[in-house]
Amino acid sequence: MSKYEVKGKNVLITGAASGIGREFSKLFAADGANLVLDDLPAKKEVLAQWAKELAAKYNINTWSFSIDLSTENGPEQLYASAREAAGSIDVLMNDAGTLEYGNFSEIDYARQVFMVKTNALALFKLTWLALQDMKKAGGGRIINMSSCAAFQPTLYHAAYGASKAFVQNLSETVNAELSGTGIKVFAFSPPYTRTPLLKAGNLPEKLRWFAISGLWDPAVIAKQGYKAFKQGKTMFIPGPMNWLMHSVIVRLTPHSLLNMTSKLMMKG
Repeated sequence: MSKYEVKGKNVLITGAASGIGREFSKLFAADGANLVLDDLPAKKEVLAQWAKELAAKYNINTWSFSIDLSTENGPEQLYASAREAAGSIDVLMNDAGTLEYGNFSEIDYARQVFMVKTNALALFKLTWLALQDMKKAGGGRIINMSSCAAFQPTLYHAAYGASKAFVQNLSETVNAELSGTGIKVFAFSPPYTRTPLLKAGNLPEKLRWFAISGLWDPAVIAKQGYKAFKQGKTMFIPGPMNWLMHSVIVRLTPHSLLNMTSKLMMKG
């Protein structure tokens, strides 16, 4: 199977100012893709500077936007702006996301709503919008950022895990529906990664689970995910232990036992 080439293609990446999204943007740029980057308004200056650096270093076109995807028309506004700037979008990477840690009933409701809108609803809208154009063009790629948290109940960040389960299920199902169209949807499901998302979401610095899954570097995660994407994979969990745990063992384990184990391993 030949690798998917991105040189000269236009790539829209959300959540691109830091973490995995930033690392992916570097990899796309190094392969000659033009980039439309988006992140929250608070990161406007950082993102604009990053876009300029990539354009200068790799001789590509870049555009940056600071649109909050949790707002009612945020996804539509971003997609329209990206199309106007670049002309077309060949690859969409839905990386934007947040996390909230704690007991579901004790975490601020508004913060959880913001998380679900960003992690799930914005991704849902952008995926649908991009597919309308990709189907007309006869091809395209979508990368949806899922998580190892998508595969089992996640105590102390219940809504986060639920939002990622939505992403995982949606991505796998839509990809199957698109068979033969020249379009692929890639569900990328990394383990816990050392990004600003964890600190902002109040995840403890030490969890028992880290002894099994590790706490990964975003550059390493991005390289593995990017390689899997270019190879044409439509689902990928980095690390053989993580793949075994989340793709095999959780399917064979009763949920009552999964919940007991999660409670033990996910408390800081």
